Amino acid sequence: MENLVPAEVYSSLVLQYLYDAVIVTDLEFRVTSWNLAAERIYGFTAEEVIGKSTVTLLKTEQSNTTRASRLSELQSKGIWQGEVFQYDKESKKLKIRSAASFLKDKSGKTIGLIAINRDITEETEIQEELADSEERFRMSFDNAGIGVCFLDLSGRFIKVNKKLESMLGYSGSELIGRRSNEFAYEEDKQLFESFRESAIAGSKESIIYEKRFYSKDKSILWVEISNTLVKDRNGDPSYFVVHLNDITGRKNAEFHLLNAKKEAERANEAKSEFVANMSHEIRTPLNGVIGFNELLLTTNLDSDQKEYVKNAISSAHGLLGIINDVLDISKIEAGKLVLNEVTSNLKQIIKDSLGVLKWKANEKGIELRLEEGPSVPEIIFVDATRLRQILINLLGNAVKFTEVGGVVLKVEASPALHQKTKLEFTITDTGIGIPEEHKSHLFQSFWQGESNSTRRYGGTGLGLRITKSLLDLMGGGIEVHSEPGVGTEFRFMIECSSVDQTAHQDSQDENEYQNELLAHLDQSTLSEISPYILVVEDNEMNRNLLKRMIQKYIPNVRIKEAVDGLEAVRFFHESTPDLVFMDVQMPNMDGLEAAIEIRKQPTGNLVPIVALTAGALYEERKKCFEVGMDQFLTKPIDILALNQILFHYLSQ
Repeated sequence: MENLVPAEVYSSLVLQYLYDAVIVTDLEFRVTSWNLAAERIYGFTAEEVIGKSTVTLLKTEQSNTTRASRLSELQSKGIWQGEVFQYDKESKKLKIRSAASFLKDKSGKTIGLIAINRDITEETEIQEELADSEERFRMSFDNAGIGVCFLDLSGRFIKVNKKLESMLGYSGSELIGRRSNEFAYEEDKQLFESFRESAIAGSKESIIYEKRFYSKDKSILWVEISNTLVKDRNGDPSYFVVHLNDITGRKNAEFHLLNAKKEAERANEAKSEFVANMSHEIRTPLNGVIGFNELLLTTNLDSDQKEYVKNAISSAHGLLGIINDVLDISKIEAGKLVLNEVTSNLKQIIKDSLGVLKWKANEKGIELRLEEGPSVPEIIFVDATRLRQILINLLGNAVKFTEVGGVVLKVEASPALHQKTKLEFTITDTGIGIPEEHKSHLFQSFWQGESNSTRRYGGTGLGLRITKSLLDLMGGGIEVHSEPGVGTEFRFMIECSSVDQTAHQDSQDENEYQNELLAHLDQSTLSEISPYILVVEDNEMNRNLLKRMIQKYIPNVRIKEAVDGLEAVRFFHESTPDLVFMDVQMPNMDGLEAAIEIRKQPTGNLVPIVALTAGALYEERKKCFEVGMDQFLTKPIDILALNQILFHYLSQ
């Protein structure tokens, strides 16, 4: 054989160091040459394979051809190329790309075969993985539960999935090449355009936003979009990947919920307005009931008649309390209850609150006692009306539910943060007590401890709810301890600023001021004067009542009656009165506007104006003072409060 094929062919460095395996066999497929690449690929050294058959050594397999067919093709074409499976020394299956041809001598006689083999096992695995990955991506892309698309840098569709086609109602061919903004709601187009410009400029790579599209049937589609810029290997912008989630259902639900919320708010506002109006309307006739009964009480009545009149007045005040509770709870639910914190006399507030319940306690034959700590301040900064309301609510309940024993109000003070004073009020009674299972319901609206409690004790069931809301507004807290048949203890705490009395001698509490006026009131000074008073009130009964109340204290008074603001301004212009009583709610021109017009007149600022209103709210009081009124009288008019105003403004 050496004579036929030169020895230098076998020793050629080119063949020995080729990347691919070079295998030479004789015509019986016995190995005659085995290069270094063959050793690397198959794991056999040349010494181990020379002279052995490749048929038994490599166990060549191919699913669609046989050795005979490969040899036949080799003989006919002179070369065979293809891919086969072979096994290495460790019996590992290899994928081989092979090219085989006959080896001839110089005379052209076939003396063997030469095969150049390349191991493509890893390459095949990578290709298969890539193919699998591409298939998985295609399946995921096409069958995703949300819309997915690729957009070029100008915003044109490159690729769209089935879900997006379904969402928009267009086929892929109808979308590819068209700008996505062609289908967008006009007002929302700028969302993508601004992001696209920022992304290409390099300032932003991804964004999430909501956008509206028109589908093929012209219906509006709400979509939540996640948009990301993809860059190439060089870091240059390449295309956009966009995920689109149909949120039309959610948006419709939000829209309906928003409408429902607005409707509920409108209904709540209407309810609050209705309650306020009803309060005003009920207070107006109550003004007559209480006022005329109080006037009747000043006439010559026998003992039975006086008792009947007192009961009528008491019943009317009870109805007034219910109206105030309903109005307060309406303001609380509407979130419109505000505090009016002013410099107030704490001891006077406590005294007033106890005074309101004293007659009821005496009537029931129970004790009502105050225990005051040594460091309780006299002057504090607080909403006196609301603190008084809290105390009256809690003391009223204690007196109402106590038949034997008594009620004790204990007040203590201690320093708090930021130079404030912590006030602790404890109301203890020996009443019926509260069962444990009822305590969690105590501060709910309209709730009462027993099904028959309304019949036994009366009340609206709003007092504790209002009390809790007022304390929340004040930043305070309340707790309750009770034992059925033994008694109940309510304890509430608030923090407020205490005021140096020497620095605030002029800032006396309104009630203290009123009581001082009463103490020094000399009715003879009023009976000797004959002032001119303008009464502005659209309700004839209320005008008549106020006139008679004034005449009770000032017999020589001259009273001019106006039925609305327009008439009041005209009467004031014709003759300047000494005092004006001005109803707030009137037709044609209300009291606020009338006060403004009166103040514009030359003598307008010299005459005191006292507001009359059935809407006893701090907001209304504030409005009256803002337009230049001097004082405020709430309907039903308290005859003593009227006395104080007459004395204050008319006494010489």
